[in-house]
Amino acid sequence: MWETREASRADVFRFIEVEYNRTRLRRHPEFGYITPLETRARLRQDFTPAA
Repeated sequence: MWETREASRADVFRFIEVEYNRTRLRRHPEFGYITPLETRARLRQDFTPAA
C-alpha cells in the first residue's frame, strides 16, 4: 500500500495518463482502431507541408 493519500493519487494519475491512455485503442472515424499516440502521429503527417 501507499504511505500517503497523495502518493496513491499520484500513482493512479500516472497509470491513467501515462500507461492506459497511451495504449488504449479508440475508434477514429478515418483511421479505425488505433492508439491516441498513433492518431496524433498520423494527423501530424497529414498537416506537414509538402516540400
